[in-house]
Amino acid sequence: MYDLIVCGAGPIGSYLGLRFSKRGYKTLVLEEHSEIGKPLACSGLMSKRLWDFIPYNKKLIEKEIEGARIHLDKNVYTFRSNQAIVVNRVSLDRYMYKLAVERGAEYSLLSRLINFFEEGDKVSIYYKNKGKIINVHSRLLAGTDGPLSKVRKILNLREPNYLQGVFTYVEEEGDSFVDIYLKDSPGFFVWKIPRSMGLMEYGIASNRRAIFYFRKFMRKKGIKPRKIYSGLIPYGLLPSITSRRVFLCGDAASQVKPYSGGGVIYGLTSAKIASDVICPKNPNMKEYESRWRNEIGKEIKTGMWIKRFYRLPSPLLKIMLNILSKKKGLDMDKPSTILGD
Repeated sequence: MYDLIVCGAGPIGSYLGLRFSKRGYKTLVLEEHSEIGKPLACSGLMSKRLWDFIPYNKKLIEKEIEGARIHLDKNVYTFRSNQAIVVNRVSLDRYMYKLAVERGAEYSLLSRLINFFEEGDKVSIYYKNKGKIINVHSRLLAGTDGPLSKVRKILNLREPNYLQGVFTYVEEEGDSFVDIYLKDSPGFFVWKIPRSMGLMEYGIASNRRAIFYFRKFMRKKGIKPRKIYSGLIPYGLLPSITSRRVFLCGDAASQVKPYSGGGVIYGLTSAKIASDVICPKNPNMKEYESRWRNEIGKEIKTGMWIKRFYRLPSPLLKIMLNILSKKKGLDMDKPSTILGD
């Protein structure tokens, strides 16, 4: 019997596999796709706090970011900061997979969760691998299986809200700044992120018709995308993400910044807490729920308010951006710093 089975081999799932394996627990990570890191469904812009969780790896970095430019009508507001990096997401997923395997975590690719049942001191898990139904037992089950989490659905937990995310890569030279365009997406924004080797990432998130507004923006810029990637972005603070022996982390738990759509740092933060407080033989789910909410719950709530600001009329947004451009100590992972002195 396993101590932990993780459903989903993204960075959060592999980090759980790494952390629990380091503690000597027998761990299995299930992944429904044939390759780690694919299909690509999200961007790679994140804070340097990534290195608080895993060993520094320069090969993962495509670009060091010096700040952001926010475009509103004909105005541009520049925010300088050295907090962010652009990471190759496929390489990041595979690096974290490698770290977990080196610590003893097992992986099963092409393995799709079918169902599970909590039975006393264990969870009975059924998954399909290459057409065969397999039944295994574990003391714990972790759902890190993305925005449309099957684990969350089986637990009958509340679903988060969703944004539609769409992005593409074009050949375009850029500097070290991220560009954000307000009022080109209903309820959110369009972004432009410099990547390596002369590539630029253009993307959009929207409450509705994301591909329509994305194509409209790209036509305005005179760009014809060759290949378009897409994915759902969950947001909102869920009332519960656990049962007796099952817990969620990452996108499955909506541990995502509502104002930017980034989820890696919040997901890793929660996965670290889970691995610190949840014991397979006697899991303390209340402690996990309490600690992750204390750590990032306030930031998610603040992020929800910031997301609402995107809908404000341009004159009000300009006043706010003028004020923010003069503030110091803003933290891209902690929107509550906007409210500080």
